[in-house]
Amino acid sequence: MKFPDTKKKILSSALDFFSQNGYSGASIRQIARSVGVRESAIYNHFKSKEEIFQTILSSFKRKTISKEILSDDLLDEVSDPENFLKKFSLRLIDHWNKPEEKKFIRVLLMEQFTLVGNEELSTTEYLSELRNICRLIFGEMVKTKIIKPYDPSFLSDEFTSLLFLIRTERLSSDNTVNINSVYKQAYAHVEFFWDAIKSE
Repeated sequence: MKFPDTKKKILSSALDFFSQNGYSGASIRQIARSVGVRESAIYNHFKSKEEIFQTILSSFKRKTISKEILSDDLLDEVSDPENFLKKFSLRLIDHWNKPEEKKFIRVLLMEQFTLVGNEELSTTEYLSELRNICRLIFGEMVKTKIIKPYDPSFLSDEFTSLLFLIRTERLSSDNTVNINSVYKQAYAHVEFFWDAIKSE
């Protein structure tokens, strides 16, 4: 019988080792010791280290930012676009500040363009949902003439690029971060960005 709790522990431990040592530097033996099971017990749940890695990737792909961030109360703020963008950015930072998200971004940055099985890791793929959400938001703002008539895709890329830079520089370490200073950086970005795109 396969125990779900053991499987979760294996995935959690594997993420720890992948984020510290990279895919090639992590081993089934390390993962088994950390979980407290025999190495052979790992294979009751996964065929290989590759399958463990791909399961972790799939779990992060299934996490949708829209469900995590775009709640009804936030959408109610759309009538105040600058405030909406600030709150959206802060919620995004809170999401990225979760321990498992910090570990995953390290894996993604270390293993970008690495081919594991049939999958090549790419930050572009993992940013696609965020970029699409922002493109839709800015598209609506252009339609309602709240902002200047720029290409929504361009605005999306401009807006998300600095936020992602903040993530990689400030939210990719296990060290405790001064989250208020990260919020302040995001606020400054939104204020600068809004001043550049708002309708006169």
